[in-house]
Amino acid sequence: MKHVMHKLLGALALGSILLSGMPALAAPEGEEIVPEINGNDTETMPDQEEPLADPQQEELKRILSGLSWNNWRIAYQEGVTEQEIAVPYINKDGIVVYGVVKLYLPADTSEAVPLVFVPHYEAGEYSLEAVNYLRHGWAVASPLDLYGMINNTLLEDDLVFNNAALYTLRHLRQIDPQRIALAGSSAGGYTALMIDALQLGNCAVVANYAMVNPYYTFTQHFPQIDRFNRKYTTVSESGEITGIFPTGGAVTACFQVTPEYFPGVKDYARWEELSPIGLCSELSAPVMENHYTSDLLIPLDEVTRLGAYVSAGETVPQGFNTHMGDKYPGVLGRSFAELLPQNVTSMARVMIETPYDEVTLPYNPQAFFQINILDDGPVEAYSGHYAHADYVFKDDSVFLTDMFTRTLQNTEILTIDKAVLLLHRYMGDSPQLPVHIGIDETVYGSVTVYRNEIVEELARYAQNHSYAELEAVILAAQQTYPEDKMIRDAWNEIRTVIERQ
Repeated sequence: MKHVMHKLLGALALGSILLSGMPALAAPEGEEIVPEINGNDTETMPDQEEPLADPQQEELKRILSGLSWNNWRIAYQEGVTEQEIAVPYINKDGIVVYGVVKLYLPADTSEAVPLVFVPHYEAGEYSLEAVNYLRHGWAVASPLDLYGMINNTLLEDDLVFNNAALYTLRHLRQIDPQRIALAGSSAGGYTALMIDALQLGNCAVVANYAMVNPYYTFTQHFPQIDRFNRKYTTVSESGEITGIFPTGGAVTACFQVTPEYFPGVKDYARWEELSPIGLCSELSAPVMENHYTSDLLIPLDEVTRLGAYVSAGETVPQGFNTHMGDKYPGVLGRSFAELLPQNVTSMARVMIETPYDEVTLPYNPQAFFQINILDDGPVEAYSGHYAHADYVFKDDSVFLTDMFTRTLQNTEILTIDKAVLLLHRYMGDSPQLPVHIGIDETVYGSVTVYRNEIVEELARYAQNHSYAELEAVILAAQQTYPEDKMIRDAWNEIRTVIERQ
């Protein structure tokens, strides 16, 4: 199969411009960066000298992001522009802070274009996926990690920020709100699924090796990797000590599991609230989940138990458990596939023949949930998200092209549970996106912005379908939960606004 770089670079004009990287902002000592944003206007960050890259950190970033990278910068199509947008939001301490989103726009934005939002990790100029999306005429946006805290705050402030970022992007004149997709990997896959569970307005989700069960990942599996790294180590001639799971150990160190940032080990209800497997019935966009069989960081069992190898590879020490088990409380012991409606779920297996390959991901147009098992062998001690599939380019454009063609009108669904979640959020009750009152009612995280967001989403749903269909779902929610006063109170306010429009 022809190397993907030949295919992509062959499609680029000789006059393509090279987009230089924008380094993270550094504030003078004792000062805080406070970018400004006003409505749909964006604040462009000043150019700074780019720091030298640490090869080990760059490799770890590539592993965590799940993006296909190359060791040179990719020339984008001529005319592609780059912006950095400051996004204000209220953090868990009730302080207005700013995150930054990088937005790449294709050459032609005379009409609003589709957007692929890559949450949590940056999709930069090294990403083949970003180039592929731009080649299709789609915009690409992703956050910048200015302060190195995104993994620590994954379940709290980072989740709020990524929702705020998408809320900001939806309102840009260049973006078509009817054609927005989420595409994330690993912790970014977790964030993509969580955003879709918490919001309406997405017409597709691509989740690569998504962490669908953070309880298992953080309280069971990562500690197991660390235990075996302490038990089995290698010592180089220079005296450097390396654990049996070198990549696994480097990744677990990126997530400091402390009471400050994560729920308690036995706070099972909280883990469910913060897990895609706890919010399966709230997902509203078609989902494609792609997962390697050799994934050490997030075992395939989290997604499905049907495709995993019975035993790990020969490099994995005896006693290391590559399977999740089912004895954890509630849904925390279930796989993602077990919790999905089987009649709208499709599963495919793809054999990875060789590294440096291109795989067009299988897609069943009749399925709402698509799970692709990428078979590159059993888990190995040197695995990251894969052991034998270095730099395989996973082409999801067939799926995304169809979803963008259908648009939001023909992809999005509103379940009873999703309606209940949105109405509770409107009333200030959200375990995932805390509501702040009296801080700054113009900023994401405030009750005013949350209410505006939910009214917009429900009004758009009514426009794409019908007001009668929306009302029928709300009525079904009231009948399902007759004692839930929030549903009734929220709908009484929202329908008055929608009916006026």
